[in-house]
Amino acid sequence: MTQKRRVVEALAVRYFKRRAGKAARPDARDPVHFLNPDERRALRRIEYLAVGRAAVVGAVCAGLGAVANVALQPLLGDDPSAASWGAWAEFLLLTLLAALPLVAVELSLIYWNAIDSVHQLAAAAGLPLFRAKEVGQDVVRHEGDDGDDEDEIFAAVLARAALEIPNPPRPMFGIDPRREASRLRILLATLVYKAKVSLTKFVARTLLTRIFGRAALRAWIPFVAVPITALWDALVCRRALREARLRAIGPSAASELLGFVLAPHPEPSPALREALMRAVGTAVVRSRDFHPNLIELLDDLKRRIGETDAEALDDAPRFIECLRRLLPAEQKAALHTLVIACVLDGRVRQGERAIMTRAFRVCGRPPPRIQVLVLQRALLSGDQLAPKMLDLLTP
Repeated sequence: MTQKRRVVEALAVRYFKRRAGKAARPDARDPVHFLNPDERRALRRIEYLAVGRAAVVGAVCAGLGAVANVALQPLLGDDPSAASWGAWAEFLLLTLLAALPLVAVELSLIYWNAIDSVHQLAAAAGLPLFRAKEVGQDVVRHEGDDGDDEDEIFAAVLARAALEIPNPPRPMFGIDPRREASRLRILLATLVYKAKVSLTKFVARTLLTRIFGRAALRAWIPFVAVPITALWDALVCRRALREARLRAIGPSAASELLGFVLAPHPEPSPALREALMRAVGTAVVRSRDFHPNLIELLDDLKRRIGETDAEALDDAPRFIECLRRLLPAEQKAALHTLVIACVLDGRVRQGERAIMTRAFRVCGRPPPRIQVLVLQRALLSGDQLAPKMLDLLTP
């Protein structure tokens, strides 16, 4: 965690405190993950307005940048390809000086919009942004969080979602989220994601130039950035708000689903305890990400079943071997936990689908593709959860 990132997070948490205050604390017994119709309408309205504001900010800033670019084009003369290096250097320098303030303003407004909208989402859904976390609070914090108050942890988790700060890659609970990941693949994916706007603009300009010709486009080609930037800013805002909502309702949903799993096993055997921990560890490794909801799930699981002496909880082959040693009823509990862990971060990746398929077949059961999607949709939509949703996974 870099110092710059921590400053941004601290500012976001401070903003939450100014808006919400510590006095507003809804009853913790309420099912936070369940969203009633009124709450859903309010959340949709907040999301639509936030996405619209993000698009407008992106379009205005990109438009001003395009105007500056067009205004400076006379420096290159009638034929830019014949302009001198000095003319190009002057053009690029002035363009950069005009663009940097616009980028700073755009990012500031985009992040403020996301942070303010996350606060509105929490208020509309009755979610407490500031709450004490007695169990496992150390695992949710990043390095350098020693000065944070206990009740700031949940607010910081939502702030990171609003600011699109990635989850920490470091191992926790003896689980390394990058155990099976290719560092080169992760690096390339990160670079492509960060450069998404520039790459889209480049592709659009290249295609339009080939279609209409460079001379016809030269006067207005900078304005191609306007709809592209507006679209990307809107998509990024939508992604951030949905991630924040998922992090807000995830811990409550995880606790209820875990209660369904453990209800038939009030005193789980050592083998089952190991299998449950390995199920979550395997999901973390296959997703290559330690999502806050999975941290909460592991924290709650350890509190309910106690510690396990098993090593390498992130070793998928060991999880499969562990499944073979379980009784049929215990296998169901382990499979249910695996599915819960795979859907709890809102996405089911190819690696997660593969390990679920293998695990179910080892237990002599067909992979429940449709039922997994139903559970995932219920979680994302804030539907009421029920034991039957898990029973349908293993009929």
